[in-house]
Amino acid sequence: MLAACGGGPGAGASGQAAKFTIGSFPGDTFLLDAVNLANNDFARNNLNVPKFITPQSGVQALQLVSAGAVNGYSSDTLLLMGAHANSTQGKRPVIIGLKNVSTTYGVVVGPNGNWPGEDATFEEKMQSLKGKSIGVSAIGAGGDLQLDLALELAGMQSSDVTHLAVGPSASAIPNMKAGRLDGYVSVQWSSGLFIARETGGSVLLDFGRPSMPETLRNQAVVCISTSESFAEEHEDVLKNWLRAQSEGSEWMLSHKDDAAEILNSGTFDGNAPEIAKAYIEHYAQDVAPKLQPMFKAPKDQVDHMIDLAVRFGNAKEGAISYEQIVPAFARA
Repeated sequence: MLAACGGGPGAGASGQAAKFTIGSFPGDTFLLDAVNLANNDFARNNLNVPKFITPQSGVQALQLVSAGAVNGYSSDTLLLMGAHANSTQGKRPVIIGLKNVSTTYGVVVGPNGNWPGEDATFEEKMQSLKGKSIGVSAIGAGGDLQLDLALELAGMQSSDVTHLAVGPSASAIPNMKAGRLDGYVSVQWSSGLFIARETGGSVLLDFGRPSMPETLRNQAVVCISTSESFAEEHEDVLKNWLRAQSEGSEWMLSHKDDAAEILNSGTFDGNAPEIAKAYIEHYAQDVAPKLQPMFKAPKDQVDHMIDLAVRFGNAKEGAISYEQIVPAFARA
C-alpha cells in the first residue's frame, strides 16, 4: 500500500487532480477525513486521494509523514513537536493548522471504586486516583504525558499512580472489565464516553471542562500536519486539502444527524448512535466556534504547546520556534 505513495502530487498544468495521501484512524479526531470521503470533497478540491493509510500508531504516522509516504495527517501536537525536534531539516513534520484548541483527553474510571461526585474539585478527583492502576495507550504517548501533567497540576507525583501501557481504547475495555485497570486515559472525546458505557464506569475527569486548570484545558492537542519539504513545494495542494477539511466542518454543523451516522458507523460499528450524536453537539458548541478560518494556527496557542513540549522533555529549550514549525501560509 505504501509503495504507491512515493513521488510528488504531480498535478500538471492540465489541472488534473493532485495525488494526496492521508493517514487516518477511526475516531472523532479524524471524522473530517471520513466526511470528506463520504461527500466527495477531495475531488471537488482537485485532490486525488487513494485509500487512507492507517498506521499502527501516531508515532508511526509521523514517521510516514517525514518519509513522504503520507502527505497529510491529523496529529497529537506534542507528539509532532517531539518528532519535529528530532528530525532532519526538510523531513521535519510541520503544523499547517489547528483542528482542536481545547484538550480532548480525560480519565475514565471503572464501576468499582469510591469515586468523587461530579461537583468534586479537580484536586479531589485527581487525589482519588492515588495508588490506582491507570491505563495509557503507551508509555510516553499523549495520554501518558497528559496524565503526568494533570498529576503535577494537582500537586501530585507521577509515581502516585501506576501507569500501565495497554494499547488503544479497545484494549482498555476488557482490562477494565477484568479489574486489571482502575481507570484509563482516553484520547478522543467520544472514546471516553464509549469506554465508560462499555465498562459500566464513568468519565471522572474531562480535561477540557471549564473547571479544569487552564494549562490542562487550553491545549491545542490536535494539529494538521505535513512534512516541511511538502509544505514548501506544494502549498496549493495543502490549501486545497485545508479547504476540503473546512467544507467538511461546515457540512457537519448543518447536517448533524448525517455526520453522527458517519461517526457511529465508522468508529463504533453502528453500536453507539447516542455517543456519536453527543459528539456532534460537543463539536458544534465547544470545538468549531474556537477554530480559525482554514484552521490557521495562532502564535500564542502554538507557543503554549512548545512550552509544554519543553516541559515534558519532548524538545529542548529553543529547539522549536513558531516561525520554524508553522509555514507562513498557515499562520493566523
